[in-house]
Amino acid sequence: MRKLFLTFIFALFLVSFLLGKVDTTRASMDRENIRYTSVKVKYGDSLDTISKEYNNTGMSHEEYIDSIMEMNRMDSNKVHPGCFILVSYKVER
Repeated sequence: MRKLFLTFIFALFLVSFLLGKVDTTRASMDRENIRYTSVKVKYGDSLDTISKEYNNTGMSHEEYIDSIMEMNRMDSNKVHPGCFILVSYKVER
């Protein structure tokens, strides 16, 4: 009985490890296609318009704006003409 229990625990551990490995591999493949560029803010631009132009990463609109703010260490969602901000985009292969 104990041998059967240990075999079950080992099999469960092995399956969970392999499933975790698959998810990690898929996530790293997605990150390989992400690139970053600097965008010069023009008059009339906002994070909303910039998000609509560059967000092809699969993130929601709100998540993408949050990521821009985090990458650029912004406290506010206001941008000023002439400033440069860093944005991410996905390269289609």
